[in-house]
Amino acid sequence: MADVQTVKGNDAASAGPAAPRTEWDWNRILTPRIVFLMLPVVLLTLWAYWYPLWRWETIWRGSAAWNHGYLIPLIAILIAHFRLKELNPRRIEPSLWGLPIIMAGLVIRIWSQTLKYGYPGEVTFLIVAAGVVILLLGWPMFKVLWIPVFYLGLMIPWDAKYYDSVALPLQTLSAAATEKFLVLLGMQVDRQVNVLQLASGPLTIAEACSGLHLLFAFVALGIMMAFSYRRALWERLVIIGSSVPIAVFCNFVRVTLMAISSDGLFFEREKVASGAATWSNWKPGFIWNMFPGTDLVDKLVKFRENVLNPESYLHQGFGFAMLGLAFVLMWGELRLIDMLFVEEEETPARPGRAKR
Repeated sequence: MADVQTVKGNDAASAGPAAPRTEWDWNRILTPRIVFLMLPVVLLTLWAYWYPLWRWETIWRGSAAWNHGYLIPLIAILIAHFRLKELNPRRIEPSLWGLPIIMAGLVIRIWSQTLKYGYPGEVTFLIVAAGVVILLLGWPMFKVLWIPVFYLGLMIPWDAKYYDSVALPLQTLSAAATEKFLVLLGMQVDRQVNVLQLASGPLTIAEACSGLHLLFAFVALGIMMAFSYRRALWERLVIIGSSVPIAVFCNFVRVTLMAISSDGLFFEREKVASGAATWSNWKPGFIWNMFPGTDLVDKLVKFRENVLNPESYLHQGFGFAMLGLAFVLMWGELRLIDMLFVEEEETPARPGRAKR
């Protein structure tokens, strides 16, 4: 009787729905033995690229255009976690095919250093990282982790000639768009390439205001948001692709606000100098104490200089505000996609689309 029940139970199990797939568990795959075997290879890779890594960190620390580089490895780990949870590879299958890939990356690096081409040699870090993943974890894991591996490319500072070739057109675009908008507002403005001649004086759309570093940061943010949840491929491409126009728009907003602030503070100084009662006369004293000067006119001058100084915290605050604006725009885009294209919970999901 027990045998009959067992058979019936097996038949019911086979006829019923399949058992739920086991979720990804780091402890199931990365055992202490596997980690111990991985550690020497990872350390040797970092040692082989110690100079580029040190140089990158120096640039991250000293350049506002690349200070997002500190976050890229952390976000790459986060994306790797989301990808592993989504695709759930069963096991690690180390492959010796990783060795020729590593060797190819190192040969290209040596060749580029010999010919004094530093930047191509530094990009080989991505090739070597891909080879290390294949060597230690295998092709099935690389198919899951190739996105976070190449995502690390966003932390590699560009060579100056490549950076300038993209930054200059963005500077001109920002200046032209701001000029047209300020004219619509009735402001006095004249543009000469990337310099806006305002009533308060020239406003140069410098490299720091080109929007290129916003573009890097927003693309990094877009990729992270695209892979935070299971989504169809077209949705992910739309989210990542939209980060480019969002970056251009946010930079236009930033430059416009700077121009309006520059003229606003200039005319405010003129009113204060003439003895007229204006808004600045009623502001708490501790606000103006942050800016050096003997009287309110001098403080307003210093305030304007602080707003336009790319190295000042106030100027950089515009960039952080734009990052928040980009996050809101991308979040709204995700909600719109969910409202228009994602099926309800009770509706069976089509292949390639998860229910949320």
